[in-house]
Amino acid sequence: MARLESANSLALERSMNMQSRIMTLREHLRHERVIDSLDDERRERRFNLDKWNEDMQKNFSRIRKHILQNVPLDNLRVELEKLDKKEDAFNFKYQKDVKEVQDQEIHYEELNDKLILWILNLIDQYEINLRDENSNTERKSIEENRLRKREASECQNKNTP
Repeated sequence: MARLESANSLALERSMNMQSRIMTLREHLRHERVIDSLDDERRERRFNLDKWNEDMQKNFSRIRKHILQNVPLDNLRVELEKLDKKEDAFNFKYQKDVKEVQDQEIHYEELNDKLILWILNLIDQYEINLRDENSNTERKSIEENRLRKREASECQNKNTP
């Protein structure tokens, strides 16, 4: 046997469902803020890497100039080779760190894109559910009003001589 629901109980159920949906959306938007925060940290790290690279390139140039101006010719090759090793070690570390930051950027962008798409799809589904729930509640309310009017009319007709 089907459960009979009043318009009031349907309206309460609809309201509770809406609250639940809003809480779900809020939780996922909070998750998006976490992703954004991680991406902000990644961006700051990238800026710091770029600054580090700029500083190191200036330092290598300064050392190179110092070597060329102050080191005797017979030691020049050895000093430049030392500098090359330092530059190679720096470049290796720098490229490794930049690659890591680029991978994080791609990962956070993918996470954010998926989450935003999921939220938009969820909102679409919520809109459809709300429309259907509203229609059901309105239909039930109209039926209840019609029955009350008919009952009131029948009672009035019985009491009228």
